[in-house]
Amino acid sequence: MEPSRFRCSPRVIQTPAEVARTFSLSIQAVGMVTASAAILLSGKVIQRRSVVVGGAAGVVGLLVGLWTLGEPSEVFWAARVPEAYIKVTFTVVLAALAYIVYLGLDEDDCGMPRLDVWNARMWIGLVAAGFFGGVGSALLGSGTDVLVFLFIVIIAGLHPRVGVPTSVLAMAMVSMVGFVVLGVADGQLATVVDGGAVVSVSGAAAGPYPAAQFDLFGMWLAAVPIVVWGAPLGTVFVHALEERKLIAFVAAIATLEVVSTAVFLTELWTNPILALYAVVGLVCALGLVRWLHANRAGLLAEAAPPESLRTAAR
Repeated sequence: MEPSRFRCSPRVIQTPAEVARTFSLSIQAVGMVTASAAILLSGKVIQRRSVVVGGAAGVVGLLVGLWTLGEPSEVFWAARVPEAYIKVTFTVVLAALAYIVYLGLDEDDCGMPRLDVWNARMWIGLVAAGFFGGVGSALLGSGTDVLVFLFIVIIAGLHPRVGVPTSVLAMAMVSMVGFVVLGVADGQLATVVDGGAVVSVSGAAAGPYPAAQFDLFGMWLAAVPIVVWGAPLGTVFVHALEERKLIAFVAAIATLEVVSTAVFLTELWTNPILALYAVVGLVCALGLVRWLHANRAGLLAEAAPPESLRTAAR
């Protein structure tokens, strides 16, 4: 990878998506695993089947995404997809999530405490959510938790209080694999800093890159104490919220991500094609998720057998 790949303006030095991705997966491997342990030890209700199926599909999606959409030969395993489009796509998904969760605030029924019906459509939907969430995680460091939550809560109708810890455990599985593959096996956490710059990654000369944005090991080590305590406390905070406040909190976090992207992603203001992609994608995503929400009662129901079969069964 050429050093010019990471050249930035003198005023603002942005961390590339691939560096942020590896940091996110690596720190979540600590934070979400710690939060998962707190969830399990506290006896909070989770949808175990959704954790296993969604998490396993997410791991497969992560690995497929890394090898098909990434460049393993480059430093930090850069993606072939332009990072501005990656960021916008993820933001569009979160915008759809915020919108549909907001709609749920007006409903009297917040959801079921468990999912009892496991037909073919349920399996396919959960696997698809986990897989594509894993692909997103390969590009951005997150995604499995978002799409699994979106499916089990918004489409399948699971209560958000059960959906949140369930999606956390599923993402913990994906994060651990990402940490091992990228941080350890690929050696992206093995950074060497000299004179305030990263000069080596995984034992090979690289850069020099600004240490404040590229010293993955230093950033990870500094963040570990925070997430070790913060993640379990976060689960306690979420559990203490009332149902509607919990839904509003999730919507607020997603909305904050959307606003920050619109304000700080300068390419949106300078690249008309990217801006068009963002607008069209947002409209389509909101329309699709609104349709899914309105028709969720029939989406996961198995088709009724033909009248001739029902008559013969009598």
